[in-house]
Amino acid sequence: MARDDDDDDRGSQAGTLIKGGLLALGALAAVYFIVMPLFFVGLFLAKYAFFAAALAGAGYIGYRMIGGGGGERRALRGHRGQKALGTGRRGRSSGGSDDFERKMRELDAIEKRLDAEIGKR
Repeated sequence: MARDDDDDDRGSQAGTLIKGGLLALGALAAVYFIVMPLFFVGLFLAKYAFFAAALAGAGYIGYRMIGGGGGERRALRGHRGQKALGTGRRGRSSGGSDDFERKMRELDAIEKRLDAEIGKR
């Protein structure tokens, strides 16, 4: 009986090799049956999530282009008759310079008020 106990403790090279091979096969089976399906399900879901995100983005861009701009667009447009920089070169020859001079005086007055406000602080 003492000899049987020694066999269990020592083990043989072939037994260790077989155990290692079976452990490797078990690991491969676990990867095949557990990890791979999860990977493919995740890939399947990610594909549809990316498709849905692209579709939603295209829809949002279309919505913004067609007319759902909201308040930001109206704030940037201004009025039809309003121009940002005045009439340009054509208007200066006939009274346009008076308007330009008036606007420049207004800007100087605003600048002086801002300088005074900054000087107070």
